[in-house]
Amino acid sequence: MNCINAQETDVKLLKPYVTPSHTGKFQAGEISKLEAIVGRMNNIVDKFMVSNASHLYINDGDVEPPPHAIDTLIRHDVDVASGVYPYQDFRERNTMVFGRIKPDRPCGNMTTIDWGDMKGRVFGEKDKWSGGSGCLLIKRRVFKKYHPKLSPLRFTRRAPDRTCGADMYFWKRVQDAGFTARVDANVVCGHIPNCRLHDIDKWLT
Repeated sequence: MNCINAQETDVKLLKPYVTPSHTGKFQAGEISKLEAIVGRMNNIVDKFMVSNASHLYINDGDVEPPPHAIDTLIRHDVDVASGVYPYQDFRERNTMVFGRIKPDRPCGNMTTIDWGDMKGRVFGEKDKWSGGSGCLLIKRRVFKKYHPKLSPLRFTRRAPDRTCGADMYFWKRVQDAGFTARVDANVVCGHIPNCRLHDIDKWLT
């Protein structure tokens, strides 16, 4: 919530919607956890669609966006735009939670790249890119229903061949549907607990 209130932008921000805390235990296995997460993501989308907002900004609870995040992402004027954030073991791997989609798998093979090759760049104009959902700005039209026989885009548990999770699979389906997407490595977020935003000069360098 504090990260949203700290955004420096002329964009009118509505009151943030915070998903309620999980009150019970997940059933055994990762699939149950993924279904719960996907359900919450779609709950956020449903709340957004009954508002009058033009864009949905999704911010994971453990991701800390910089103050210029929303203002920078909305200026791309694309259907989906995202900042970047590090893996929790960034100090060892030096990679972010983003990569270029390759055509050899139904989900796309998200291959991460070294931060040194990402910094300061914007990806997605020529190739399809994929990433997380931690710092994600989405236009309303992505979620609209365009055909009576086709369901509108929403988050789903994972790709049919289980090669990636709900967040990356959403990126693929958005771009397969013809929507535009960008990953902006000028928007670097913190990732709690190992890479906090206020320590960015320490872990990023």
